[in-house]
Amino acid sequence: MTVKDGARFEFIVVGGGTAGNIVAARLAENPNARILVVEAGIGSSKDNEEIRTPGLAMEIRGSQYDWAYKTTMVKRSDYERIEKPNTRGKALGGSSSLNYFSWVPGSKGTFDMWEEYGGKEWTWDPLLPYLRKSVTYHDDAGLYSPELKKIGSGGPIPIAHADLIPEMKGFRDLLTKAWKSTGEPVTENIFDGEMRGLVHSVNTIYKGRRSGSFLAVADKPNITILPEVFSKRLIIDEVDRTAKGVTVITGSGQELSFYATREVIVSQGVFESPKLLMLSGIGPAPELAKHNIPVIVDSRHVGQHLLDHPGVPFVLRLKDSFSMDNHILRKGTLQTQVLSDYSKSHAGPMGSPFLELIGFPRIDKYLEKDPEYRKAKAANGGLDPFCPYGQPHFELDFIPLFGSAFQWHFPHPTKGSYMTVMVDLVRPVSEGGEVTLNSADPLQQANINLNYFNDDLDIIAIREGIRFAYDVLKNGEGFKDVVEDEYPWDMPLHDDEAMKRTVLDRSQTSFHPCGTARLSKNVQQGVVDAGLKVHGIKNLRVIDASVIPVIPDCRIQNSVYMVAEKGADAIKSDHKDLYP
Repeated sequence: MTVKDGARFEFIVVGGGTAGNIVAARLAENPNARILVVEAGIGSSKDNEEIRTPGLAMEIRGSQYDWAYKTTMVKRSDYERIEKPNTRGKALGGSSSLNYFSWVPGSKGTFDMWEEYGGKEWTWDPLLPYLRKSVTYHDDAGLYSPELKKIGSGGPIPIAHADLIPEMKGFRDLLTKAWKSTGEPVTENIFDGEMRGLVHSVNTIYKGRRSGSFLAVADKPNITILPEVFSKRLIIDEVDRTAKGVTVITGSGQELSFYATREVIVSQGVFESPKLLMLSGIGPAPELAKHNIPVIVDSRHVGQHLLDHPGVPFVLRLKDSFSMDNHILRKGTLQTQVLSDYSKSHAGPMGSPFLELIGFPRIDKYLEKDPEYRKAKAANGGLDPFCPYGQPHFELDFIPLFGSAFQWHFPHPTKGSYMTVMVDLVRPVSEGGEVTLNSADPLQQANINLNYFNDDLDIIAIREGIRFAYDVLKNGEGFKDVVEDEYPWDMPLHDDEAMKRTVLDRSQTSFHPCGTARLSKNVQQGVVDAGLKVHGIKNLRVIDASVIPVIPDCRIQNSVYMVAEKGADAIKSDHKDLYP
């Protein structure tokens, strides 16, 4: 779609990602409000087979739909590592077009920590309706409690429990048996503020198709989507410090400017939103000075407090009938049948997230064995330094095939059957990382440092999380009988020093970054206020994962949709003539 240079809209949403599309869709509920969404990636996600087919999710990592950021993962005096690609979605829908689907709200205890930054309105109880607003939950087969319909009804994004692949029944049954043998609970309700145990996953997949935020903006006549353009800078009246619009760069290098009569909403995500603010003169004055960018607002927290979940994946070789490798990853009769089934009716394994069971354990007994942990706990008033309010220590993902997105350093074996396990530390204690500018060129990516393991306590935690996961799988009742080997080599479970090196070497992002324009009570604490308005600038908000002040203790997809819904309501309440 072409939009004329100088075109005017009531609202401009810069970034058609997970949050931006929800904001646009809610603002479009008034048919007289015209909304422009500018997006760097393709605009046709809804009709794109690679994006809509769940079984291809790991294959499109590193593709044209991925920002594929170069990222510093660890930067310590004794160890440093830079990786590429760090996946973020570059298509309409943002990372909801590329993610791995799981729909998890998080714990009450963690959300209640947001009060320090946003006040009571940003705590669990008032946020719960927003956590459920964007989705509609389906249980067409009636396999789960009718009570679970509460997790979403009337929203534009259809969600459902993962279809239970018949071929994986043995895997599910034995994993559940092994999990129970550790004494950890099994549950189906992680949606009321407490998450503990092994659960069947709910996903942004329905009837074999990915549900991304692109569905929210489909067929809305008053939303204009302008794809494949890059934001250059926000247009800000420096006299009265008011956001007026945005200038973008097309694929041919042409610059276009668009104007908002009401508000500009920045929803470019955790790496691009702070970059755009800084390029526009909103950010830490010393950082802007390095690139000769005139300061409009000296906002010291822009780009700071980058939070993410560090994780360590590992792979086990299983007996052949307990894995999906031959069905999905290798050419042959099984794969041909699977692809045929999907092409006919979106049925079968290609419509699956593969992740049918997720574990949320607490591993206090493992942690208590470590003297450094005991010291940190004592210094914290006897409370667990990671999860003082009963939250889970980890998200454990049990994937019944070789998951390339979680094993990018090792080739997929040509023979044998495998499972991938992701040990994801959901409440790290390390200081956050940062996003800074590499230059004033808007087409150059920002400098990203995730700053994993700034605190050794996180290494200790992941080490013990790996040991717990091994106890489930290699020592747990039932499952231990189907584990044949480790890949690519044995985990040095009985050597703490070797485990430390393993954690540093094999850790990776769990793809949950947030926090770089955080919610705050003033500019001394963060970037946006409780209404997500940028401190010091009128008519400008940030609404995306950047505003999250305390990382949720799970995947952040549900939280980002929540931020979008609450942000949209905040906009509406400031424009009552449009939204009475």
